[in-house]
Amino acid sequence: MSVLSRVALLLGVVLLLVAVFLLVKNVIDINQLHAVANANRSKDFPSPTNNVLLMTGFTLAGGFLAGLGLGLPRGRRRPH
Repeated sequence: MSVLSRVALLLGVVLLLVAVFLLVKNVIDINQLHAVANANRSKDFPSPTNNVLLMTGFTLAGGFLAGLGLGLPRGRRRPH
């Protein structure tokens, strides 16, 4: 079981690094698209970057808490 938990941990870390890379890439793309969209307008529109970052933070916190909940022991140890 130790090997399986280590493989799951390694896979989780790799997926987390890929997600962080994609988040940074998407934030850069959103900022570029927002700048192009507002280039010829007289009124400036809000950027969706903050919503994307907030959603990512909530997803990360939710995944962490769900994993923590699954990893914790289910019941108390009772002395015999």
